[in-house]
Amino acid sequence: MNRNVKIETLTEMEGAVLAIISREQGATAYYIKEEFRRSPSDFWSGSAGAVYPLVKRLEARALLTSRDESEGARPKRLFKLTKTGRETLLHWLTDVDRACSLGYDPLRTRLFFSDLLNEEQLEPFLKETEERLSMATPGPASESALVASLHEAWSNFRRDALKAFRARRPKR
Repeated sequence: MNRNVKIETLTEMEGAVLAIISREQGATAYYIKEEFRRSPSDFWSGSAGAVYPLVKRLEARALLTSRDESEGARPKRLFKLTKTGRETLLHWLTDVDRACSLGYDPLRTRLFFSDLLNEEQLEPFLKETEERLSMATPGPASESALVASLHEAWSNFRRDALKAFRARRPKR
């Protein structure tokens, strides 16, 4: 990596977008939007209102370049990583501090604030969450075996975390 280049900090979504474009060796904003839509995680905002402005911002920051590949009346821009974009993506992918960060997890956040619920509110929430996690559905059939196994491992982790929460929480 060229140490003379200032590496920008990416948001998780920006990093994911650069990774999608890199993996595909170029992608349209529509393709990226559809990748997020197909994700089993609802953490990602794959709406057109999120993705289209994001790729434009990444292009303005010289992390992406684009070219017109329109056919007919429908506009189509193909985005590719620049050299700086590849270096920035590599930095994001190997950022151990961010990878180990507690980051965003909607279940953990709710458990952290569970003291705001009374027992009649908390217990049904915990029960339904446990049931839903036990029925975790696999991702799309188009996922690789590795990605599917990662989703399964993450679901197992969340079930175990919920069990640990139940075992450690003070009885009211």
